[in-house]
Amino acid sequence: MSRSKASLSKTPQAKILVDSNVYFRLALNFHPLLSVSFGDKNYTLYVIDDFQDEFDNNPRLQRKFNWVDEGEFVENRRRKIKMEKEARKEIDLAFGFIWEHNIATELGASPADVKAIAYGYVLGIPVVTDDNDMLTLGTEFGVKMIRLIDLLRLMHDCGHVNKSQITSLVQHLEYDNDLPYPKFAEECNDIGM
Repeated sequence: MSRSKASLSKTPQAKILVDSNVYFRLALNFHPLLSVSFGDKNYTLYVIDDFQDEFDNNPRLQRKFNWVDEGEFVENRRRKIKMEKEARKEIDLAFGFIWEHNIATELGASPADVKAIAYGYVLGIPVVTDDNDMLTLGTEFGVKMIRLIDLLRLMHDCGHVNKSQITSLVQHLEYDNDLPYPKFAEECNDIGM
């Protein structure tokens, strides 16, 4: 994966938050995934601060993605979205009312999912997910929600990843039986056409 010349410029980052499932799907194949700017707009991917807690409290995730705690991946997640103390308070407040709506509408988004949406809501940044409940919930609160396929198109169009890397990703996800949805591989074939 090549680093874009944009990462050396003074252009502010265009932050994009990836949910844990997107991180699990991409980080092993596109390392380093986070905090590496690409494209003319300095797109930079992040996970929420609570990612590690979510992972540490889920034995199933720990078994399936045992590489997450390897040093190079932990180091890549160290850079967090910089924000003021007030923004953190606003995220906590937003989490509360988004969580209440999630419960009232029986959408089923997890606390970590709702926290990611709260980040997007307060900071005005897109959130990448293929979780339908998250997509619905975020959209209801005016958060720009992006699917993984759209992120891959953006990364490809910016020259951050190439077709071969996307093909390898799809093969890996197929092997792990972890495609986000049935037509994902077919849609990935269309990238760069």
